[in-house]
Amino acid sequence: MDTISLPFGLPWLQPFDFPYKLGICDRIFGKAIANQRICWAQTAAGIPWKLDLANPVHRWIVYGKYEGPEFINWAREFLPPDGVIVDSGANIGQILLYLSQFVPQGKVLAFEPGREQADWLAECLAVNPTLPVELIRCGLGATTTQLKLRTHGPEYIHGYWCQVSETEGEPIQIVRLADELEKRAIEKVDLWKLDVEGYEIPALEGAKELIKEKRIRVIYAELMKENGQRIREYLANFGYKCYLFKPNGKLYSPVELPIYTNGLFVP
Repeated sequence: MDTISLPFGLPWLQPFDFPYKLGICDRIFGKAIANQRICWAQTAAGIPWKLDLANPVHRWIVYGKYEGPEFINWAREFLPPDGVIVDSGANIGQILLYLSQFVPQGKVLAFEPGREQADWLAECLAVNPTLPVELIRCGLGATTTQLKLRTHGPEYIHGYWCQVSETEGEPIQIVRLADELEKRAIEKVDLWKLDVEGYEIPALEGAKELIKEKRIRVIYAELMKENGQRIREYLANFGYKCYLFKPNGKLYSPVELPIYTNGLFVP
C-alpha cells in the first residue's frame, strides 16, 4: 500500500493546531490534492487511511484534527490507555483513527451498519492492524430488529449522511448497546461517541440501564436542531449534564443549544 505524496509544506503543518486550520489548508492545498480522488494518504493522525480527496470532509483528515482539535485534544487527556470506547456511526473512521490510538491497551467497538462505509473502514483497519478496533456491522437502537439505512446527499460523500428508516434504503441489523457489551463482558464504557443522524434517542434507549447506573463515563453526541434538545433532556433525566467546547478547548454549560453542535454529557 503506497500513500500519495503531499504538497510541500503540508506534512510540516499537520501536527500543529491553529484557528481555522482546516479551511485555511483547504484554500492552500485543496486543489493540489483533490484530483487524487480515492487514494491512500498519510493523515494528520500519523497513520495512513483510505480517503476520497475530492471530498473536502476527507481532506480535513489530511490537514489536521477532523472537525477541529477541541474534542480530540480533550479525549487524548481524558481516556486511559486501557479505556473502552463505543463509536456509533463510525462511518469510514474519521474520529476513530484518532481515538483508537489513545487506548492502545483498550478497545473500540465501532458500529457501522452501512455496507460501503463498513467495507471502507474494514480496509483501513486491515492496513492498521495495531489499532484495537472491533468493527460491528450493525446500528444501535432500542430493540433488536431489522430496519433500513437511507442515504441522502451527493454520491461523493460516501454515505456520510445516512438515516435509519423503516421503509426505504439498505437493509440493516439494529442491536442494543447493552446486549453487545454484555456479550463481550464489558461492564463500563469510558466514552460513547454517538452520531447516528437523528436516531440517537432509540440508541440511548438501548443502553438505558447503563446510563441509569452511570456505567458510561462520558457521551459525546451530535446535537442537531430539535433533536439536540431532546437528547439533552433525555440524558438530564439520568443526571448527565451537557457541556460544549469553546474555541480554546474549555468546556462550558450552555443556556441554549446552537442549531448544530456536539455536546459532551457527563454524569
